[in-house]
Amino acid sequence: MKNPTREPLATTSKSRVSMPGAPAKSSLVFWGFLACLVGLTWLRIDLHKAGGSLVKSANAMPSAPAEEEGVVIPLNTGPAAAVPLAVTADTVTAAAVVERVIEDTLGRAGSIYLSLKQHKVPELQIARLGNALQVVFDAKKSRPDDAFSLTLDSANVVVRFEYTPAQRPEYPILVEREGDRLVARQSKRPLIDINQVLRVVIKDNLSNAIRDVGESDALTDIVADDIFAAVIDFHTDPREGDELELIVVKSYLDDRFIRYKEVRLARYRGQVANHTGVLYSDLEGRDGYYDEGGQSLARMFLLKPMDYRRISSRFSRRRFHPILKRNVPHLGTDYAANQGTRVHTTARGRVTHAGWNGGYGKMVEVSHPNGYRTRYAHLSQIHVRKGQSVEQKDVIGRVGATGRATGPHLHYELIRNGRHIDPTIVNKSGRGDPLGPQSLPAFAVHRDRLLAQLPAAKAEETIQLADVGAVGP
Repeated sequence: MKNPTREPLATTSKSRVSMPGAPAKSSLVFWGFLACLVGLTWLRIDLHKAGGSLVKSANAMPSAPAEEEGVVIPLNTGPAAAVPLAVTADTVTAAAVVERVIEDTLGRAGSIYLSLKQHKVPELQIARLGNALQVVFDAKKSRPDDAFSLTLDSANVVVRFEYTPAQRPEYPILVEREGDRLVARQSKRPLIDINQVLRVVIKDNLSNAIRDVGESDALTDIVADDIFAAVIDFHTDPREGDELELIVVKSYLDDRFIRYKEVRLARYRGQVANHTGVLYSDLEGRDGYYDEGGQSLARMFLLKPMDYRRISSRFSRRRFHPILKRNVPHLGTDYAANQGTRVHTTARGRVTHAGWNGGYGKMVEVSHPNGYRTRYAHLSQIHVRKGQSVEQKDVIGRVGATGRATGPHLHYELIRNGRHIDPTIVNKSGRGDPLGPQSLPAFAVHRDRLLAQLPAAKAEETIQLADVGAVGP
């Protein structure tokens, strides 16, 4: 029996002998296969080394900052709640790519924190932004309509934050990432002041007349509450055809109107009331409005203690009471207004009562010089305490319907030496304090310069200064 494993070997050996000097075909295949095997082995070794390097590089790359639990700093909680920034190089990528920009305007709550949360900004980033902001801005002072723009990178890390307060847009705030930290700066943009002369004709009320010439309610408030508050009641005094002339300084940021800087002169000519107010600073630097003769338009009492819709019941010695169903004196004025409307003092003084008082409900009483007292009744809230000193126009409470009241309104009384006085006529015959004799010459020059800007002003008009004695040299 032949050995099966030896037969091929003999054949191969025979083939080699039969072709002396040349390699066998099978030998070429063998050595070629061996060379390919060696090459593949070295290639695999190189790939293995390269793969190890890639793994090491991947492990060395900084990862996105992990969210830290329990670090929540609402921007409106103030510096006391702030946490140190503690940002390291591991929390930001070296070449971050901007992924999204958030632009928003604050809502009624006026909260930066709530707005950022609604846009799903990570708590840690809000906290770090709050830490940076508190250096230049108190977030508790944020208000509705304030606007911001927030830039985040691909890892949701803050890159840039721009904040523009609606009431003071000339003071924008910028927060930028510098290295591994956020840096906040507040800048100031210059405003342009423009002097403008306005002429308003009353048709039904002051507010509508001012809107008709393209101005806002803010100007109405200045005229009614700051200039003529003690001498003209714009709910009752205006008549159709009355005229109001104003010299107004308006502030602009680029082409955008920002605010009324000041009203330098206001002249009201009406069927019931005629008054001119000139803005002037006395020798002590106090600004005030004075009439043509140099007497102040300010009085001891304002004509009204609040902004109201209408007078629902006037002062009367004999009035039919809607609850008691009989005639009783109504020794005050009832101002109908919405629940919660702010109520302010009509004169400076000291609070002598702040609390419940029978049919008056929640009531505040204030004593004033020269034997005067004022009462503010049916309040829903009281914001002062007994013994507290108050100034004219300080808010002391809010309109309500407490006590014997049929609906939200303010019952206001004015008393002098125990006798009630009609509050609506308290200033009808009064005169304001005059400027001192040393101020009158300069005031006259200032007044005439302003009056000359009014188209209706006549050069031949002479205006008598207040009789305050001889003018010194």
